[in-house]
Amino acid sequence: MLLRLLATVVSLLLSTAAHTGTLTLQDANERVPLMGWTEVYVDDTRSQTVQDVNAHRDWFQPSALEAINFGFTEARVWLRFSIRNNLPVAQQRILYLRHFLFDEVVLHTVTDNGIHSQYSGREHLDQHNASPLPTRFFHFQLDIPPNTTRDYYLALTSEDALSSSLTLVSLEQFQRIMIIDAAAVTFYSALILTNLFFAVFMLVKLREVELLYYVGFLVFHHLIAIMMLEGVPASLLGFDNLFWNKTGFIFLINVAITMAVLFSRSFLKLKEKYPVDYLISRGLLVLMLVSCVQSLLLPHVIGSALTTVFCMIVGVGIMVTCVRCAAKHDRVAKLFLLSWTAGVTGATLYGLKLWNILPINGFTNHAWHIGTVVEAILFSFTIADRVTTERRMRLQAQTEQVEQERALRQAQEQLLQVETAAKIELEQQVQERTKDITQIMAKLEFQNQQLTELSINDPLTQVRNRRFFNDAFPELWQEAQRAGGWLSIILLDIDHFKAVNDNYGHLTGDQCLVTLAANLRQWVSRPKDIICRYGGEEFIIVLHATDLASATQLAQRLRQAVSEIQIPLEDTTLHITASLGVAATIPQPGANPEQLIAICDHALYQAKSNGRNQVSVAGALQSRSLSSNR
Repeated sequence: MLLRLLATVVSLLLSTAAHTGTLTLQDANERVPLMGWTEVYVDDTRSQTVQDVNAHRDWFQPSALEAINFGFTEARVWLRFSIRNNLPVAQQRILYLRHFLFDEVVLHTVTDNGIHSQYSGREHLDQHNASPLPTRFFHFQLDIPPNTTRDYYLALTSEDALSSSLTLVSLEQFQRIMIIDAAAVTFYSALILTNLFFAVFMLVKLREVELLYYVGFLVFHHLIAIMMLEGVPASLLGFDNLFWNKTGFIFLINVAITMAVLFSRSFLKLKEKYPVDYLISRGLLVLMLVSCVQSLLLPHVIGSALTTVFCMIVGVGIMVTCVRCAAKHDRVAKLFLLSWTAGVTGATLYGLKLWNILPINGFTNHAWHIGTVVEAILFSFTIADRVTTERRMRLQAQTEQVEQERALRQAQEQLLQVETAAKIELEQQVQERTKDITQIMAKLEFQNQQLTELSINDPLTQVRNRRFFNDAFPELWQEAQRAGGWLSIILLDIDHFKAVNDNYGHLTGDQCLVTLAANLRQWVSRPKDIICRYGGEEFIIVLHATDLASATQLAQRLRQAVSEIQIPLEDTTLHITASLGVAATIPQPGANPEQLIAICDHALYQAKSNGRNQVSVAGALQSRSLSSNR
């Protein structure tokens, strides 16, 4: 009995000693988180070799971490561990890391014949992809002879965060893990692609710019960036370009969040409804553009850390904007806030894990993925809800219109019944009502005409405005081209008009413009000729079927008429002058009408340069000259 008790105590002591320094293999199906069995040495200068650290084992300290979690560091982290195989047969295990953003992962195995090294990581994707196990996880195969203890050194370097679990499993377990992982990646991709197809469908159907930004956000962030984060393109699709797997990854993250800023301010209509929040969104947009540039220019370790900080700031900024809008009872903002909060929460938890603030576990490892899926689903619901709401409002408006038409028909039927019952008595009332309706229709028609006039007329001078000119001039050009006739334009600009405003006030300046426009209407009165206010004190006159000589004569008369204008003031009389530029051409096929305006504008500039109060003629422009200048 005493010997049995002593044997039990010795066994427990040996078991405890093995747990603190050497991992003893037990069951082939066991799954061992290896960080608890490791010792750590941080080489800040990256100058130590495996021979150096093997010769100075006293440099290593027992690990207090449950997983690899050193945050952003430029140091090389060495992990030392020992594995004992007490079984009578050789054992094979797979050591793997779940995080893809390692630049170099090297496993050094100490054997009787020396130190054997295996390489993996983003800088050795050719060796990683040559593994017979098609997986995105960086992994190594450990072959441990029977009754043998092997020492291992795992060297980790990365310009991104050093953050990952470190697990030892059997080959059969690793194959099951690969199957589960492939199913998870497929499921995630299916969810994101479903929401992406929905967004593209809505974009094609509605043709709204905010949906274009949202599609860009989904493609760059939820699809490409997350897949690159998980190493799917590099490991499973053979896309092993180091630049895109490092710098390109954080650049795409920046582009995606930039798309999110554009999407949020367009979808919430910040410019039209919330000017202050629109200014905030402009600041966030500038910040993300700076982040895009720095991710390409700064060293990767700095650019990656700054990208994490900037994206968190912008994510919270968009959330604050949504809160402000939702506080004003904006239903769309409330749904947007709910969707965005899911994504920001997941990304923030993932970022805090990278910064070594939160521990590494199954939830923090997939917080970003969960957040993006929930976010995409909620955004799809938000877009669908907005479309449904707008459709409901349109249906409601149509219903109200139908009810109004029905009420009108009922009123007409009642009117006919009353008219039939008392023709003579109600004839006058019917006539009066008909007269009222006619007056209303005439008034409506008059108001429509007024609205049309307001849209094409300058409200101050009552001549046509720039918008009318932009629409009418190409038509006049085409008409002259078909007829093979002349088309002339005159640009008129009041001399020293700014001084008039400065010295006599804007009301006097307005009076000058009104008086000048009235004079122009007296001289230009043919039906197809138009006078337009082209700018502040600038007018443009289009003369149909008028050659250069006739246009020049009219311009001289206009200049003389302007110089004779007198604006009475309280204690003096104001005289004004104008400079005019004249150009004419016979439009030819292929000629650009904008060049005629440019040539006329140059002539006006010459008139100004030559002393003002004069007419400058550009010269007769043939189709050859216009065509050669295109």
